[in-house]
Amino acid sequence: MKRRLGLVLLVVLLRAVATPAQEPPEPSDLINTLLDGLLGFRTLTETELEAEVAEVGGVPFRSRVPLDYLTRAELARYLKGVLDDEYPLEKARIDERTLSALGLLPPGLDLRRLRAELLEQNIAGFYDERPGKKRLYAVSDDKRLTPANQIVLAHELRHALQDQYAEVHRMLPDSVGDYDDRRLAYLSLLEGDATLVMERFLLRRLPGGEELVGAGGAESSLAGMSLPGTELPGAPPVVRDQLVLPYLVGRDFALAVQKRGGWSALREAWGRPPASTEQVLHPERFFSGEAPRAVALSLAPPGGRLLGEGVVGELLLRTWLGEGQEAAAGGWGGDRFQVFDVRGKTLLIWRLVWDSPQDGEEFETAALARLRRWGQPLAARGELRAFQGGPWQVLFGRRAGGFDYAATDDPALLDLVAKGLAQP
Repeated sequence: MKRRLGLVLLVVLLRAVATPAQEPPEPSDLINTLLDGLLGFRTLTETELEAEVAEVGGVPFRSRVPLDYLTRAELARYLKGVLDDEYPLEKARIDERTLSALGLLPPGLDLRRLRAELLEQNIAGFYDERPGKKRLYAVSDDKRLTPANQIVLAHELRHALQDQYAEVHRMLPDSVGDYDDRRLAYLSLLEGDATLVMERFLLRRLPGGEELVGAGGAESSLAGMSLPGTELPGAPPVVRDQLVLPYLVGRDFALAVQKRGGWSALREAWGRPPASTEQVLHPERFFSGEAPRAVALSLAPPGGRLLGEGVVGELLLRTWLGEGQEAAAGGWGGDRFQVFDVRGKTLLIWRLVWDSPQDGEEFETAALARLRRWGQPLAARGELRAFQGGPWQVLFGRRAGGFDYAATDDPALLDLVAKGLAQP
C-alpha cells in the first residue's frame, strides 16, 4: 500500500443509534441491519460488485481483482508487515524530527506506533497495490458481501481500477514522504475519486438516488457515511489531517474534474495527478496547469547530514497555522524544507514563497500569531524573530520574495543559522 497508510475508510453510518447507556453493537452488524431493512440492499456476487463499480464510475476493469477477508487480529499482523515494508522505523524517526521541528508533534510521541494503532482501529477494507500483492481485503468476521462490505469494497475496488490503469505504487519516488505535499496531492486524487464512486454506488440504493446518479451525481457529499470522525482521539492535528483530509478535499476535487471532463478525465488524472494540494483545493489551478514555484535552499550546516527534504504545501500549511487561520495559507506559491542531523541534534530549514505581496502579508500575520501561541519570544537575530517552545528554538522572518523558518533543538546552532539565512 504505497504511502496509502492513511487508509481509514471506516463506515460509520448511524453508529449513534444505540443510547449511551447501551453497549453499542458491532458497527458492521448495525449497518447491515439498517441497510437491509431501510434500503433493501440485495445480495451481490463478486463479479456483480465489480461490474457495478465499473458502471457507476465509468471505467471498466482490465482484469479481475482477488478478494480476501481478514479478522481484526489478522489485520494487525498484516499491517505490521506493511509498516515494516513501507514505513520502517528509520523513516518514522525522520518524520518525528521533521514534524517536531515544525511544532506539529508533541515531545516523545511515537509516530509509527500511533499510526499503526489508528489504522488497526479504523480500517474496514483496503487494496494492497504493492508489487506481487494486487489484492483486495475486507476487514470483517462476516466473510461475505454484506451491505457494509459492499460499500467498503466499492471504494476499494476503485483503488484497484486506478492501479490497473496507472500502477499507483510507482507514481512517486520513495524520497517523497507521507507528509509531503506531492504525495498528499496524489492521495487526495485517489481517495477523492474512490469516495465519489462509492457515493454513486450508495446513491443507487437510496430513494430517488438513481435519478441523481443518472444526472451525474449528487452535489451534497455522502462522505460522512464512509469516513472516520475528523477528531481521531489521541492524534495530533497533523496526523489527523494527513489521514482524513485527502478524503474530504479529494472528493470535491474529483467531483470538479468529473463535472468538467467526465470519468475519462478522472482516469487520465490517475496518470497525470495534481502537482500540489493547492491544485486540489483550487481545481481551477489544476485545469490551468498552474504549478508550484521551485524554491531553492543552499544552507547546509557544517557537519550536518541531510535526513530528508520535501514540500509542506497549502493543505498542511493550513494545519500549521491552526484552526481559524486556514485562509492565510491561500496564495501559497511554493515551499521547500530540509532537515539535518547535526551531531545528534536536529536542524530544519523551511523557505516559502507567495503569489503576491498581499498574500505574504496575510501569511506573516497569521504565522507570527501562531508562533506566539506556540512559544515564548526570544531576542531577535537581526531581522529574524526568535521563539522558544520546549527544547526547540525557532527563527522566522522575511526574505526577498518570501519567508524563512528555521528550527533546532541545539541552541548553539541558532546564531549560525541566523547568519546563514541573512545571506542573499
